[in-house]
Amino acid sequence: MVAIVVAAVAIGLVAGFLILPRYAGAQAPYSAKDSVYHALGLHMHDKSFGTVQPPLRVPTHIAWTEATVRQATSGDPKRGGFVAFNCVACHAEEAPASEPWIPKLAGLDPLVTFKQLDDFRSETRLSGPMSAIAQSLTSQDFADVAAYYSSRPGLPKDGGQRPLRSNSGYHNGDSIQRLIYAGDPKRGIAACAACHGPGGYLIGAPSLTHQNALYLEQQLQAFAQGTRANDMNMPMRTIAAQLTPAEMKSLAAAYSNGLEGLK
Repeated sequence: MVAIVVAAVAIGLVAGFLILPRYAGAQAPYSAKDSVYHALGLHMHDKSFGTVQPPLRVPTHIAWTEATVRQATSGDPKRGGFVAFNCVACHAEEAPASEPWIPKLAGLDPLVTFKQLDDFRSETRLSGPMSAIAQSLTSQDFADVAAYYSSRPGLPKDGGQRPLRSNSGYHNGDSIQRLIYAGDPKRGIAACAACHGPGGYLIGAPSLTHQNALYLEQQLQAFAQGTRANDMNMPMRTIAAQLTPAEMKSLAAAYSNGLEGLK
């Protein structure tokens, strides 16, 4: 009986891992090695071994409908200050955060704060402390906290203005300036300014100027690695995956310094 069971399992493994995958669909037949990797759910890119395929997940539950925008921008800053009483332990109201990997919130667009809190609550953006806090709050609390931090002096506002800027085209000799203001079409990278200002404005996209450099660098790394995946339509994951570690560090430093010295 044991021999029969072992034989049946062996036949099933051979059929499932080696035979059937080679003739599935219209793709070219796989080698035995490729078939085993695919059956195990592993990536194969140009015959090189990759990583386990992560499960698909919803990037965010926020949809920027008229009702959502109205809710996110109609918070009560006075009540928000009360709700955010414990937030200032990490997110200082006006001074830089006590730890450089913690983002500044003062002056942040209320739409950005509202979305990130909702993402933490739904755990489409991962953070143990922030998820626990957000799950204890209501959507109205999100709007009130967003209004409170938006009312504080800090990060610059971005209303979508497009000021003229010299030397901001593709022929700029500084590679970091090109990434910020013109992007890199050869790698399919859009300009940072196209969404984050001052070149343009996208609902839910934060202003990066004067934000903590280490925080910005770590978020670029997280997007590139896919450990942060709450960007709608994957713009940040797509762009960050094309950047080198040196470019991430330089971009973070440039924005943290307020883009000073960039011409």
